[in-house]
Amino acid sequence: MLEYALKPSENFRKSAVRSVWAIALFVFTYAFLIFISIALTIVCGYLGVKLIEFYVNIFTLMLGLGMIGFGFLILFFLIKFMFKGNKMDRSHLVEITRDEEPQLFKMIDEIVADVHTDFPKKVYLSSEVNASVFYDSNFWSMFFPIRKNLQIGVGLINTTTVDELRAILAHEFGHFSQKSLKIGSYVYNVNRIIHDILYDNDGYNQVARKIADSTSYFGIFVLLSDKIVGLMQQILVWVYGVLNTNYSKLSHEMEYHADAIAAHVVGSKPLIDSLLRMQLANQALDMVLSYYDRKIEANIKTTNVFPQQILAMNFLAKLNKLPVKNEFPEVDLRYYNRFNKSKLSFSHLYSSHPETEDRVVKLAQINGQLKNSQTGLAINLLVNKDQISAQLTDKMFVNVNYLEEPIDQVKEDFEQDFISQTKQNSFPDLFNEYFDYRNPYIKYTESDFKKSIADTDLSFDLLFGDKSLTLIYELNALEADWNTIDRIDSGLIDIKTFNYNGQKYSKADCRAMIDYLNSEIENKKIELENLDMKIFEFFRHEAFRQNLTPEFQVLAICYQRTAEKFKLQQNVYADLANATSFMHSTTPFNVIKKNMVVVKNEEKKFKESILSILADEDYVDGFSEEVKLRFEEYLKYDYKYFGADLYFDEELKVLFQAMADYADVITDIHFKAKKKLLEFEAQLGTPVLT
Repeated sequence: MLEYALKPSENFRKSAVRSVWAIALFVFTYAFLIFISIALTIVCGYLGVKLIEFYVNIFTLMLGLGMIGFGFLILFFLIKFMFKGNKMDRSHLVEITRDEEPQLFKMIDEIVADVHTDFPKKVYLSSEVNASVFYDSNFWSMFFPIRKNLQIGVGLINTTTVDELRAILAHEFGHFSQKSLKIGSYVYNVNRIIHDILYDNDGYNQVARKIADSTSYFGIFVLLSDKIVGLMQQILVWVYGVLNTNYSKLSHEMEYHADAIAAHVVGSKPLIDSLLRMQLANQALDMVLSYYDRKIEANIKTTNVFPQQILAMNFLAKLNKLPVKNEFPEVDLRYYNRFNKSKLSFSHLYSSHPETEDRVVKLAQINGQLKNSQTGLAINLLVNKDQISAQLTDKMFVNVNYLEEPIDQVKEDFEQDFISQTKQNSFPDLFNEYFDYRNPYIKYTESDFKKSIADTDLSFDLLFGDKSLTLIYELNALEADWNTIDRIDSGLIDIKTFNYNGQKYSKADCRAMIDYLNSEIENKKIELENLDMKIFEFFRHEAFRQNLTPEFQVLAICYQRTAEKFKLQQNVYADLANATSFMHSTTPFNVIKKNMVVVKNEEKKFKESILSILADEDYVDGFSEEVKLRFEEYLKYDYKYFGADLYFDEELKVLFQAMADYADVITDIHFKAKKKLLEFEAQLGTPVLT
């Protein structure tokens, strides 16, 4: 059975053959460029020497040397990568040994034996919700075998069962289980090398600039070499595209093949369960880290983030009513794809992994039965789990600057505060997340609250059921599909065909598809706006029925006023953010000077908006005294931000802090007004549900 799984599929073999041809194309192209470069170097060297011999003076000497250097500079560009290592940064990793973690190494031994592959050179643990195999490579590693290292994320181990971890490791080792799969490793190395030739040119540029700056004689030849190097890069970019496209297809087949091996060695279900839960586990870890980001000013941190990841994951599972099995939430495809209503699909030319849904479907088709089942949680395999978790947590917090010595928060305090904060920053559960993506309806006037109340057949379940939530997901998918097809049409995504709703289209169909999607988006927006209006009428009816119309009117009008201000404030912020975006990248001085005129114009509107906030009674409790003082300090001065070909960093720091404070204030005020209205509406809806 394993021999069958190890046998590459027809698609795998075809992808491997195409990758070999792509490599051959690169080798031929590269050899041709090397030949041209060597010939050019010899000719330039010969002419340079002859020029110096013909008439010796400073002028001919500099031109001769420049000519000789011209050829060598081009050759250096093409061969520089041969001497470059590609070592992975391991500062975030913790290396473990067999003596330290015998149980985990015993599992790895079993998987290695079952998959018929080699034991990794070294085993590392990271904080990630992931596992991978990596190795240090350079040009010479294409010709000499190198052993791979295994990296396992404790964020993953912490959220998997023993069987699930076995399946994940079987997948990782499956990539290197048979000689016929070595082409994947070879293509990977070639791909990295070409990328280095094309894009990792800091060393070459520094050498070229130093030569050019030394004398104007050499500068001419550096300029000429830049032109020729640029032409070579264009040729290699095209070859790189061909190779990368074929490598991506091969990578997808390698993932499916590794999944098949894991399914036969361990079983399909453990790998399916871990793949589907990985998104939730990652979200939980991100939530915990975001929580501690908000605690930096309070000088609060943790010594072990991983028990808190479990708390957060279980909290999310409870909110989303996910069943629990073997102590972990069980995620199905329906929940995994709840946000994805896209009808668009195409070959992702540069993605190394297929979609999780495709992998799950193929694993289910294989239907590998569970073998040698081992019960328990994977984290308990680590003998030194507390020590390792603390080490990795320290690495995650190492770059955080606290004003004072931070206090380590205990698990119980975290749980209470995390749940309290999460509830404080969320809307009532009754609305089934509808208002997480939509704002309440605001197209009403005070006279609308005095209109007669008609009987309604609307129900709370009808308004806030999964069908209503699906409308939002469908609109988001339509807008995302519109954006993708627009990028295909403009050439930003380089594909010739795509599928939409099961039908194949070409690039020439993009404009027609965009028009169709515009119509669908407009219809969906109208449908959602009608639903928002029905929701408003439902609560107006309930407020009247419960004799709470005046209270409802006050909150609704208050929110309407805040929402209208918020929309204008968002535009002011977005305009200034767009105007200053050039400051975050290298920009020519003449362009900076032109852009600064736009910045100052947008800043004028930004300052006027801050002044209106400071004078607005609705915002009195919207910011702390520290923020108010920062606003006032910023408003005192007319900063220039740039002059004498230099940015004024301290002034820019004040500007960006003011922008960050502004965004926090307007978002917080809008959120509080929205939540206040929704909590009142939830009270109106509770008797209906009861």
